Amino acid sequence: MSLRSIYHLLAYYLTLLVFAAGGLGLSIFSWLTGWLPATERTERFFQRLIHRHFAFFHWWCEFARLVYVRYRGFETLPRGGLVLVANHPALIDITCLLARVREAVCIFKPAIRRNPVLGAAARRAGYIGSDGGHELVRSAAEKVGGGHTLIVFPEGTRTPPGERLLPFKPGFVLIARRGGVPIQLVRITTDSDVLTKGRDWWRLPKFPAHIELVAGPLIATDTPASASELTARIEAWFHAPLVRDAACTSVPSALC
Repeated sequence: MSLRSIYHLLAYYLTLLVFAAGGLGLSIFSWLTGWLPATERTERFFQRLIHRHFAFFHWWCEFARLVYVRYRGFETLPRGGLVLVANHPALIDITCLLARVREAVCIFKPAIRRNPVLGAAARRAGYIGSDGGHELVRSAAEKVGGGHTLIVFPEGTRTPPGERLLPFKPGFVLIARRGGVPIQLVRITTDSDVLTKGRDWWRLPKFPAHIELVAGPLIATDTPASASELTARIEAWFHAPLVRDAACTSVPSALC
């Protein structure tokens, strides 16, 4: 094993420890402040705490020369009242988005509720469990209608490496329409296998990793198109070559 590989191995495990320690500290703080009422103000406070946690995490990743993240077009993203939709190549995607979006709500798997690193803070931030069924759509629509940004991965899980995107589920369109908000597209690309599907987290991935998040068009949802038609158009945009991003601005229906 080369000296570079040894460094990456040690730095990777130290980074996982840093992430876990920060998340555990955030959860402990969330438990200790459980007496605070579950108001919108409290939820936004914890959303900002989570944002700062992930912003520090990515600062650390770059400092350790492990992961470099580049954002394109995020300076013009609308604030609040928005459904942000992205593809999902790796688990690290959500940390990249939350490190950039100051206040956001996510849809999380039920197992996260019991996670000692993430569970308490996620609940206090108003995140929504994915096991809610119709209640999920109603709750999420109320959040975005009230000015929150909701982050959604419409594939439902990570894209298997080297394969096409999984079929998009139309629930995000229903949420956006019911909340009366637009949909912001974000395309995520990476040259590494960091936390990709089917790869054990403890195995050393390819470093350094480079991740790019490109803000695409802002999609109006008050159109005659059905939810399935709009979902298909949005999915087609994600399948299109990356070079088309520069030509996409605010496209309500045709998506370039």
